[in-house]
Amino acid sequence: MRIGIVTDCYPPHMGGIETQTYNLAQQLKSFGYSPEVVTATRDGSFVGRRLEGRIPVHRLGMPTLGFTPMNPFAGRFFPAIFPHFDLLHIHVGVLSPFAHLALEIAKTLDIPTLVTFHCELATWAPLMRASGFFNRWVDAGILFSGVSSLMESQINQLVSPNRQRQWPIIPNGIDTEFWAPPKDKPETKLSSFSLGNQVESSATRQIIRQSERKNAGKASFEAVSAIRLMPRKRPLALIKFTSAVNQILGQAGELRLNIFGEGALEPFLKRCSRVRKGQVRLLGRKDQVGLLKAYRQADFFITLCLNESFGIAAAEARASGLPLATLQQSPVSDLINEGITGISAENDYALAEKTAAALLEGRFLKMHQNCINQPSPVSWERSLQATLAAYQHAQEFRKSFTRALK
Repeated sequence: MRIGIVTDCYPPHMGGIETQTYNLAQQLKSFGYSPEVVTATRDGSFVGRRLEGRIPVHRLGMPTLGFTPMNPFAGRFFPAIFPHFDLLHIHVGVLSPFAHLALEIAKTLDIPTLVTFHCELATWAPLMRASGFFNRWVDAGILFSGVSSLMESQINQLVSPNRQRQWPIIPNGIDTEFWAPPKDKPETKLSSFSLGNQVESSATRQIIRQSERKNAGKASFEAVSAIRLMPRKRPLALIKFTSAVNQILGQAGELRLNIFGEGALEPFLKRCSRVRKGQVRLLGRKDQVGLLKAYRQADFFITLCLNESFGIAAAEARASGLPLATLQQSPVSDLINEGITGISAENDYALAEKTAAALLEGRFLKMHQNCINQPSPVSWERSLQATLAAYQHAQEFRKSFTRALK
């Protein structure tokens, strides 16, 4: 099957959609499919089609300030490119003019088309629904999909009630081989990446830390988060959450939070008292190896962000064997088996209460072992299975549209 992956954003730009579309193309190629990427992202001055690694890439971007992926005139190229594909897979983020142009062309062609939304939609749903674009795309036989269960209800907010349905869910893929925790061996090495000296297994390390806490009197605990320091990711709420947990713990223990990431709020956050006192540490951006080291030292991963579609950092933490703590409204709750591999609550303070109780009762240690023993709910194998099922669904959806026209 020849598959056209259409995306505004693609490497060398870095980000969630860029990583997912690049890896999706590689995965499809490995399983015998023939993917090609059509993107508005430039790589130097090149414009056109070329082989990049094993994947043909059509780079149709135009010169812009800040190298923003954009070409409002790309629509004229699509009718010549798209008919070479058996199926189009169009990826949509918060701002995706290139993908929207592709959808306008795709609805005029007899090609099965799947759209995957990678962004939180609820905020913009009234405006999007009023535009009428989404109704017209569905009426043209184009199938929508999302990256989490939260997205399904949000997609239905974009279309009129008579067009609402159960849409395919395609979870993002992650490299579980890299993130997977060492099993119950005293010492092990990561398979593909060196973390320096040999490290103890996650379970062994957690047991040692638990013993040290008992001997030290006042227990110390460590949480970790990896987010962009911007308002919608709620980093200030994380600081307040840490303070609330410590107020509940009192003299019984102390929680410290390490936040990895950069962003516009960093100067403001550094002035917060909890940061100045060292209870919360802003550690900047880290690569995967650096994050994995931090995850191996932590008791749990925490995120309070609501306005996101999936939560890739949380999925990586879960794959590393780390329990998760989040809000029930978050898509990250899809990754949690409540009380077994993580905890969730309806609001920040309820989560703080639940977290403090779990820390004092040693339940995060049990959840940590469960996370090691239970396979990650997110992997490229599962993502690819969902993707291929959605491709078949898109083909059937297009056929039903074609039959309706006859």
